[in-house]
Amino acid sequence: MVSGKAEIYIVTVEGEPIISYSGGIDEFEATAVESDEKIDTTSELVTSYGRHLEKRHDMILGTLFEQGTYKKLYSYRHLINGFAVHISPEQVKSSVVSYPFAIAETLSHASGVKSVERDWKVKRLTTHTPQFLGLPTGVWPTGGGFDRAGEDIVIGFVDSGIYPHHPSFATHNSEPYEPVPKYRGKCEVDPDTKRNFCNGKIVGAQHFAQAAIASGAFNPSVDFASPLDGDGHGRLEQVIIT
Repeated sequence: MVSGKAEIYIVTVEGEPIISYSGGIDEFEATAVESDEKIDTTSELVTSYGRHLEKRHDMILGTLFEQGTYKKLYSYRHLINGFAVHISPEQVKSSVVSYPFAIAETLSHASGVKSVERDWKVKRLTTHTPQFLGLPTGVWPTGGGFDRAGEDIVIGFVDSGIYPHHPSFATHNSEPYEPVPKYRGKCEVDPDTKRNFCNGKIVGAQHFAQAAIASGAFNPSVDFASPLDGDGHGRLEQVIIT
């Protein structure tokens, strides 16, 4: 188990991700799509090449660090080729380079690694997004009016949390949306209530808290390891249909 002060790094690796791989590696056919095409993330071509990329990530980490001194948090395969890793400071105690720079140096000089970015935290800033983007007076009136603006459009965004019972997420449609065709996102289930976080307006909700947990930024007395918010927000990827 990884111990000590958390240092998390985002590492990009040489080689094309699924979205832009045009072939050239034996046993793996091209997975790239044209700009107006949709990628089938469940196809054997995509999943097999994705496994190839993930094995490459594991191999790089395995050749650089001892087992138990790191934890790979995520492998990124579709839009970028890389991974997120939490590495223990004990791994570099004998290095002449001051920690945490030794870890970044070790990763950045490894064969096949393109770039290394140390994870850093930012504070939330609430803005009046619709007004800032000019939506009330520009997009909404010309896109179906306030009642139907954005109808049948799925919007995906990353936020720090969601409270599905808030009035802004309420659906007043007498015929709620059914599962959206070809939508591959997840709708997680609340571990306490056993109910999912979706309704007729929210069609997908998924959280990604591994980095926050590893870095010690996750407070289980306030935060939830789920899409649910803890202090007006939370940690998740949420998808809403308007």
